[in-house]
Amino acid sequence: MPGLISAVRRFNRANISEDVWDALRDRDNVARANVILPHAEKVSSHQELLPGSEQLWLVYSEPATSDIRYILSCTEGPLGKYPLFIVPIAPIELTPELLQGPMEAFCEALLNEADFERQRVFSVFSVEPVSQAFASAWEKITEIKRIDAPYYDALFSICTPETLVRNGPQSRDEEIELRLAVPAGCLIRFLQLCQEFANTSPPYFLTPEQASEEASLLIENGQVWVYEIKEGGGEPDIASIVAATRQSDTAAAITKVYTPDRWQRSGRAERLVRRVCRELLKTHEQVVLYVGTKNPARKLYHRVGFQDLHEEAPGAEHWLEIGFDGAEVGHW
Repeated sequence: MPGLISAVRRFNRANISEDVWDALRDRDNVARANVILPHAEKVSSHQELLPGSEQLWLVYSEPATSDIRYILSCTEGPLGKYPLFIVPIAPIELTPELLQGPMEAFCEALLNEADFERQRVFSVFSVEPVSQAFASAWEKITEIKRIDAPYYDALFSICTPETLVRNGPQSRDEEIELRLAVPAGCLIRFLQLCQEFANTSPPYFLTPEQASEEASLLIENGQVWVYEIKEGGGEPDIASIVAATRQSDTAAAITKVYTPDRWQRSGRAERLVRRVCRELLKTHEQVVLYVGTKNPARKLYHRVGFQDLHEEAPGAEHWLEIGFDGAEVGHW
């Protein structure tokens, strides 16, 4: 084990090395790295953000070489601690035999951190073989059991200018506007939708206060789009929302796609997702998302132009978030 631990380098927001940035920004990695790269860029370039927060990256390189194989983030955002994210660096073979050593090295490196508490590891999210290997290593070394049902069982998908289906069915709504949310007229309704969305995403429930803080941050940062609808001379309502978060130079993620029951099954979410993707692809090379394997919205995303959304598709990439007993969950 000492040899494997020595293959792990530790970085904070002030000293991430160029080879790590290069690996994360590499064309073959940048989509997968979306769970790590945008946050790392933000807190590294703005040292004043989130003072006193936990910002740690561990990098595993092939022993006796400089070849980076995996990057782990143990970081914190404005609303709480993130899961551990692990990005495998291409090209790499993700077999259990090859994963065991690196994941055990990550576990030991975390436990060797000053003042690190085991309960900090409330979940891990990565490509399914990596998540499984880390969970096995964490159980073995700490004797902390994984939670049987995964927190998130998802497919990873990418939309590019070449795959984007730019036009879809026309709206039958009387009066609509698809736009970035602004505080005036949006905040109260949007925070309600944030809380409703969280209620569909266990274990990441939000209190009203947390929903208010999240809504304010997303609107303030220009990261949320709304489908505003007005019918029969009534007051405007928000029929669907899409958050566009985790943006680096070449890739952006869409998250928090949600339509209240009242406005479902009329293509509104599809129209808003398509509009947001059109806008994002003006300045980015690709838009990425995760969608639950049992989520019927996979069909919606496929119609917009996201690829490999069937588990049997040759390019399908399965990601898994595994939780651990006895830990208080954070937020993402």
